[in-house]
Amino acid sequence: MGWTMSSKKHKKKQHSTAASAPAGAPVAEAPASRGIASRIAGIAAHAGAPAPVARRFFAYLIDWYVGALCSAVPISLVAAKLTGDITNQYLVDFPSPYGLIAGAGALLCAFLYYIAIPLLVWPGQTPGKRLCGIRIELADGGPVDFPHLALRQIVGVVILEGVIANASGIWHQMATIVTGINIVHPLMYVGFAITAVSCGMILIRKDHRCLHDFIGGTRVALVEKGEPAA
Repeated sequence: MGWTMSSKKHKKKQHSTAASAPAGAPVAEAPASRGIASRIAGIAAHAGAPAPVARRFFAYLIDWYVGALCSAVPISLVAAKLTGDITNQYLVDFPSPYGLIAGAGALLCAFLYYIAIPLLVWPGQTPGKRLCGIRIELADGGPVDFPHLALRQIVGVVILEGVIANASGIWHQMATIVTGINIVHPLMYVGFAITAVSCGMILIRKDHRCLHDFIGGTRVALVEKGEPAA
C-alpha cells in the first residue's frame, strides 16, 4: 500500500511539472537534430539548378585552352633549354630524364589549375566555370571537397576519359617513357570511346551529370543570379 501511494505521488508530481509549462512553449531540440537540420538547410541554400549543356561546353573550351597553356609552360622551358626551340613538346623525344622532368612539371601545373583553384581560390570553379557562371558541387548540393574533386578531375577526367584534358596526353607520354611501350595512341582511342559515352550522358540525363561526375560524386550547377560566385 505504501508503494502504491508513493507511485501515485510520483505520477502526480510529473503531471504537475508538465502542466506548469506554458502552452505552446517550444520543445528543445537535441544538438544532433539541430546539426542535421542546419546541414540540410545549408545544402538547400547552396544547391542550384543543373548547369545548361551550352555553359558546360563553353566552360570546357576555356579550361581546355587555358589549362593546356599552363601545362605547356614547364615543357616549353625544358625544350628551350635542350634545343633552343619550344615547338617540339612531345616528351618521348626528350633525352632521359628530361621528358619525365618536363612531364612532372606539366602535371603539377594541371593539378594547380583543375584542383587547387576550385578548392582554394573559387570554390567549385575553374576559371572557365567561373566565367560561365557554373560550379562543381557534391551530388547532394553541398560544397565540393578535395577527395571528391580529386576523384572527379584525376580519375574521371584525366585517367579514364583521357582526351578532354591536356594532362591526359602528358601522362600517356610519361607512361610510354617509363614502360618503353607506346601506349599513347591506344589510350587515346579508348579515351575517345569513353568520352563519347560521357558526353551522351550529359545530353540525355536531366541533371546533365556525366561519367566523371558519377565517379567523383559531384554535379555541375548553375550559380543563381544575385548569389555570390564564391
